Amino acid sequence: MLASESHHRVFLLSKTGVSVPIRVHIDKRARRVSVRIDPMAREAVATAPAARHALEAISFASERVEWIAERLGALPPPVVFKPGAYIPLRGVIHRLKHAETGRTVRIDRNSGPTPLLLIPGPRENFRDKTRGFLRAAARMDFAERVAVHAETLKVTPRSIAIKDMRSRWGSCSSEGRLNFTWRLVCAPPFALDYVAAHEVAHIREMNHSGRFWKQVERCFPDWKEARTWLHERGSHLHAIGDN
Repeated sequence: MLASESHHRVFLLSKTGVSVPIRVHIDKRARRVSVRIDPMAREAVATAPAARHALEAISFASERVEWIAERLGALPPPVVFKPGAYIPLRGVIHRLKHAETGRTVRIDRNSGPTPLLLIPGPRENFRDKTRGFLRAAARMDFAERVAVHAETLKVTPRSIAIKDMRSRWGSCSSEGRLNFTWRLVCAPPFALDYVAAHEVAHIREMNHSGRFWKQVERCFPDWKEARTWLHERGSHLHAIGDN
């Protein structure tokens, strides 16, 4: 068994008869059973430190089923990548439109108050083409901001990868490999900039001690405001492309 893996799914009923999905997750690194909301999968995750504690994790979630149902019900609706949908790009709302001509995604800012994000190619590729454009834009933005923060802290990241991360905005390995979620390119630039600074700071301090936050502040003095924004608006980012 891997150190971390999904075990199985169950459904619990709330007092109002709402079916609540629970994914049982076995994580050998966990010290106790716990439950959290996965906004991308739109389900709760009950974590157990070993398979023999799976029933205990389900029971733990069952005791909190009303809270889980309330949290899941409060999630913003998913934003599907299809013509006519509205998505934020770098904090500015754009409307998706299929382009009959051209080969590359482009932005039309002269079509009215809402810019158009024109997606060319076969309609059956519309979703993947949109996602690919956002990943490429995120890679460009993160490469730029990571370079700035790495220069500030005099560190050298090993690599930068853009991923479809579920539970984190970013991560940094002990070798200095940085990973970021593409959805941050949808947020206002200051939010992406903060996450870039956060992960670069981990190259110096692989912890969240006071020393670490001083490194973050050297790169991004307004980190508290950006962190609060992500805490309050993060579920809306997770809903983008949730199809």
